[in-house]
Amino acid sequence: MKYINMFLYLFFILINISQTSVAKPPEKDSDFDGIADAIDKCPNTAQLNKVSADFIYRAAVDPARLTKKSRSFPVDKNGCEYDNDGDGIVNSKDYCPDNSPESLTMGVAANGCPVHSDYDGTPDYRDKCPDTASNVKTDKFGCIKQEIDMKK
Repeated sequence: MKYINMFLYLFFILINISQTSVAKPPEKDSDFDGIADAIDKCPNTAQLNKVSADFIYRAAVDPARLTKKSRSFPVDKNGCEYDNDGDGIVNSKDYCPDNSPESLTMGVAANGCPVHSDYDGTPDYRDKCPDTASNVKTDKFGCIKQEIDMKK
């Protein structure tokens, strides 16, 4: 009887171990954003550009870009990239990802920066002289800088 009880005890332990140690295959995540493809609402998240280990400016680079493992830009719970400033351009494609609401009042360029129609160095939302030529020096409001003659 003692051996039967010990046998049954070991049998149940082995059954429990075999049931708990069954590993599920990893869920597929094609864009490496941490969200399984089955529930990913943005399945083509942009990837962080990798840089080589001998890149001379590696100290200034996000450490995630130095790893060999593929990784995407940060995403929300649905697998979609963030748009920090709400301008409709996701951060991976936005050259100006932290625009203020004021800077977006005159529109957004395709690169995610405030619209800049006359290319004088001042975006339209701040430009008080909207037709200034691009080859002249301007102040912070897009108007031609007045050179002061100090010789007089």
